[in-house]
Amino acid sequence: MIKGNEIIYQIFVRNYSNEGTFKMVEKDLLRLKELGVDIIYLMPIHEIGIKNRKGSWGSPYAIKDYYSISKDLGTKEDFLSLINATHKMGMRIIMDMVFNHTSPDSVLLEKHPEFYFYKEGKLGNRVGDWSDIIDLDTQREDTQAYLMDVLKYWLSLGVDGFRFDVASMISFDFFKKARKELGKDVIFFAESIDYDFVNYLKSMGYSSTADIDMYPTFDLLYNYSWFRHFEKYLRNEISYDTLYSVIEEDYKYIGNKGLRIVCFENHDTERVASYLDENKLEKIVLELSKLKGPLFLYMGQEYGAKHRPNLFEKDPVDWTSNLRVLEIYKKAIKIKKNLMQ
Repeated sequence: MIKGNEIIYQIFVRNYSNEGTFKMVEKDLLRLKELGVDIIYLMPIHEIGIKNRKGSWGSPYAIKDYYSISKDLGTKEDFLSLINATHKMGMRIIMDMVFNHTSPDSVLLEKHPEFYFYKEGKLGNRVGDWSDIIDLDTQREDTQAYLMDVLKYWLSLGVDGFRFDVASMISFDFFKKARKELGKDVIFFAESIDYDFVNYLKSMGYSSTADIDMYPTFDLLYNYSWFRHFEKYLRNEISYDTLYSVIEEDYKYIGNKGLRIVCFENHDTERVASYLDENKLEKIVLELSKLKGPLFLYMGQEYGAKHRPNLFEKDPVDWTSNLRVLEIYKKAIKIKKNLMQ
């Protein structure tokens, strides 16, 4: 279960430090705890495919083996140590699970080619230019059974739950089964997609789940329902009042059905500090931190990082400290922590 006043901190282990290892994340846990973080969210940690790889390192979302750990990040023992250290500090840890697709050279394809999506008899994906991945057919019960076992394995190692990549495109029946089988204590955090994309998928004849329908199976969803307007605000295309009116309508729409994160940036978006001066940043961050739902931070955001780490390369965060920005986020965290749960 997730509370509405918690702090979620997203980490791309490869680019979190020059070393890019679990051990370096573990060394930084005390700082994160003192910052006010409640939940550590790790982007995919699995072995990355080689076939059609983008960049020299490859996308962590092009997974070769769901049961593996990418060797550059460390060993299984290193990962277990990170889990235990996180728990000892009173924080929880969740993993990114990418069940919509795998790399084209996935070990799963070798064993179960029938688990995959085929278009005119050929492997591929439903939408986009994702040349480094091929889609799974998550409507199949045997595919679902395999993915359920994957979740059980990682839970057995001590993780507290999962963030599910492009969850709206995955069979919702699978998630309902998983929630029932795994229990309410496991965190279910969905990357729900915005309404325009849901409608686009349906127009293409593909099923997708609107985020309002993902409650109460999921504890938490993204704020993509209003994030596109937030981006327009960053680009000076709309006023703050217009943005806030959209947010208000969205909160009326979801009512008490569930929680959204309050996210200003993540690995898929540009850094918010690259758009705003510190005065404007302070206004928007402090105001929107009053919204119901956990505050979401992407590594380095709290220091005003302006460069978004490359998803396909070794590109460590610039940890140069902007103390003014750090104080803004400390204030935002204090606001969030003081909200009624």
